[in-house]
Amino acid sequence: MLLVLFAPSASSFFVLYIMVSAPIKLNLGQRREVLFHLIGWIAFFALLVAVFAWPYPNPFPVLRISLVMLALIAFYYTNTSILITHLLARKKIFLYIAAVLACIVTVNFWDLWVQRTLNTEFYHKNDWYQGAIIQRATLLSMLVLAVSGGLKMTREWFRTEQQKNRIEKEKIASELALLKSQINPHSLFNNLNSIYSLTVRKSEDAPKAIVKLSDMMRYILYDSSAEQITLEQEIDHLHNYLDLQRLRIHRKAQLSVETSGEWPGKTIAPMLLEPFVENAFKHGNVHQAGAEIKICLRVERDQLWFTVSNTLDHQAQQKDTYSGIGLTNIQKRLDLLYPYRHEIKISSDDGWYHVKLRIQLS
Repeated sequence: MLLVLFAPSASSFFVLYIMVSAPIKLNLGQRREVLFHLIGWIAFFALLVAVFAWPYPNPFPVLRISLVMLALIAFYYTNTSILITHLLARKKIFLYIAAVLACIVTVNFWDLWVQRTLNTEFYHKNDWYQGAIIQRATLLSMLVLAVSGGLKMTREWFRTEQQKNRIEKEKIASELALLKSQINPHSLFNNLNSIYSLTVRKSEDAPKAIVKLSDMMRYILYDSSAEQITLEQEIDHLHNYLDLQRLRIHRKAQLSVETSGEWPGKTIAPMLLEPFVENAFKHGNVHQAGAEIKICLRVERDQLWFTVSNTLDHQAQQKDTYSGIGLTNIQKRLDLLYPYRHEIKISSDDGWYHVKLRIQLS
């Protein structure tokens, strides 16, 4: 009795042992799936034994359940591997229903044959017994159909969601790469304009400007290729840019920079802050007396506050048709890199242009 009762369980664990110990080419995920299936079938077998065979003193009910289990297992994997994949997934609904009904009928005939073979006398003496067998086999088949279909659909849904997430991440990565490729030449173009203005004036500061530009290009070419850099690197790059602009404007405009807070260990996406400062120099009347640019960077815990304010030069704003490239791209990058983790406000009043940015750092 005990040998027959635990035969399916023992064989399942033996198969599991062979699968784990032998050099079968299964990855960890596949092994977990096989283990999940084995545990499920053992639990289902134990449930059927407890419901239909436990009160009986002889081992034949357990043997009958074991044989019926073979048909139910075959139906389960036929439904998940063949019927759903090749019929239901291709919208062949009527063929799928017909195939399922054929499988249920097959399970019923198999159960009837098993009962008639192992319990011949009781099978022929009781007319109601055949109806009970058909009812039980049909209910078990419907249960297997529901479980197999539900698990298959759930698995396919998760797989589809993972694929959508992967495609979305690839799309975001390609968009970020495109935006960064547009921002970097835009930054180089503006910096070359700054050096050009120095060489036209034959300024002695031109060599210093070239050295600054060299440091900035090193940052753009190498450091900015990473997804995240230290906030200190970004701030150093911003200072290099401001030093270059100071050489260009040659004290014509008043430039104030204020930084506060602690940022060791903080990281940020590269090339996020410079475009806002570029915009201030682009639209500000930096070559006129009384022009002002105010920059404030503050870090509080995991929050970065960055404010850029400049006096407006309306003529420059109207003439420069390319001025919006950097600022527009940086807004798109912020939406992609820091969704629901940033806030940007742009306003103008009394001849001043203000950009206020807040980022939740990682």
